[in-house]
Amino acid sequence: MENDTNKLEHFTETILRDADERSQKILESVEKARKARLNSAEKELKARMERQVEAGIAQVKSKTGQAVSQKMMEDKRRLFEKRAQVARKIYDDLAEKVESWTESGDYTAWLSRQLEKALKALPGEQEKVYLFCRTQDAEYLKGCMEQCQRPWELAVSESIHMGGLRLECPESHMAVDCTLDSAAQETQEHIAEYLGLRLE
Repeated sequence: MENDTNKLEHFTETILRDADERSQKILESVEKARKARLNSAEKELKARMERQVEAGIAQVKSKTGQAVSQKMMEDKRRLFEKRAQVARKIYDDLAEKVESWTESGDYTAWLSRQLEKALKALPGEQEKVYLFCRTQDAEYLKGCMEQCQRPWELAVSESIHMGGLRLECPESHMAVDCTLDSAAQETQEHIAEYLGLRLE
């Protein structure tokens, strides 16, 4: 009887020990799975946060870049307008001085010299030349041309406003432009180039 009791106790201990081992293994497996899921969740959360941060940084950069670009364009536009105003002021002052100068005796002397140079620059002394000028200078230049030996014809040109003259020789396909308008146009272009008003 005692022997049977010992056997039963031994069997019970074996069963309990086995159950305890199995329980321990199950707990370890559960803990391992829990840690794995936690680690995976942490990695996913970290990756999501990094993506959100990167997206936020990209958005801030984009908005900042747009704002900077817009500010630069506005500054360039204001600078361009300011330079254009300066160029117009310089040109207007020049035009005013030229207008005052064309009413002086120095201008008529200059006009006479320009006519002489233009006539010498055109070939063929027997070829007819056409002299173009503004209304105010027509009478004076007509008097100058009366001393010219080659055939000529004088005409008032609406394209000449500031003064000077233009000689054309159709037979030679040549022309000499001594107008103040052309000189002023070149000066205006130089001013624009100097002030950075040309668009490349």
